Amino acid sequence: MLNYILLAVTILSSVFACAVARNDFSKKCAVHNGDLYLFNTASSVLSLVTLFIISVAKRELCVPDAYTVWMGAAYGVCTAGYTVLNMMALQTGPLSYTNTIIFCAMVIPALSGMALYGEAITIGQYAGIALMLLSFIFAMDKKNDTRGMSFRWLVLCIAAFVFNGALGVLQKVHQNSPQKQELGMFLLIAFVVYAVFSAVLTVVHSRVRHETLTAWQPKKRRQTVIYVLLSGVGIAICNQINTYLAGAMDAIIFFPLVNGVAILITLAIGLIVWKEKFSKKQWIGLIAGTLSIVLLCGAF
Repeated sequence: MLNYILLAVTILSSVFACAVARNDFSKKCAVHNGDLYLFNTASSVLSLVTLFIISVAKRELCVPDAYTVWMGAAYGVCTAGYTVLNMMALQTGPLSYTNTIIFCAMVIPALSGMALYGEAITIGQYAGIALMLLSFIFAMDKKNDTRGMSFRWLVLCIAAFVFNGALGVLQKVHQNSPQKQELGMFLLIAFVVYAVFSAVLTVVHSRVRHETLTAWQPKKRRQTVIYVLLSGVGIAICNQINTYLAGAMDAIIFFPLVNGVAILITLAIGLIVWKEKFSKKQWIGLIAGTLSIVLLCGAF
């Protein structure tokens, strides 16, 4: 029961940190890429501080094993790579299809549990995976988003897909190792790497490419700070809980649920709060996604 409570907390944190805060910042505050990279830097630093406080409270600060150092560094590199490639793909191609490809990366860590640890998968759960992928495809339906696709866009999407999938695999592998008690240090190392990477990109865009960081000017500063707070704290909570659950739950259940439910909630928020209208395909996607969650939980 505790695992499913934590799952609900991490899904809600993910929705507000990514779907709301980052989406709103990108649309309302950011003008140049430098704005996005500085936002990532500030957000990652705040995440780092939050994770440090959590580690102190849980008494998890220690001298990490070399295995945790390398795994944490790899997780940080994959986080940075996924974030940057996702942004680049969204700059050159349609939002709907970009997100469809990248979100489907949950299949990689979901199947890793079977490949690496012999976790059993039922026929119903295989059907759940298929329905979840189908729900992504239908739910992201946007007839006007077909423009802008190119070979470069496809390569960026596939690369982001791989990095996103690798994040889940690294969480699963570390939390099934003898060093799993070093979860706090694993994440602290990862976010140090991520923050440094984002800071370097910010300097490149602001100093080398001479981009004006408009999101941090007085008129937008208060709004930007709110988005940074929501994103930074929310992402820290997500990573803390997700990394733990990656080892505590079967991959075939955890990864599709944490990705799929977050997307479905985001769609619901768009329908109820933002008054978005769904097409027939999106309604089919919502129904397929709901059924897939029931199947993945092992109801059949």
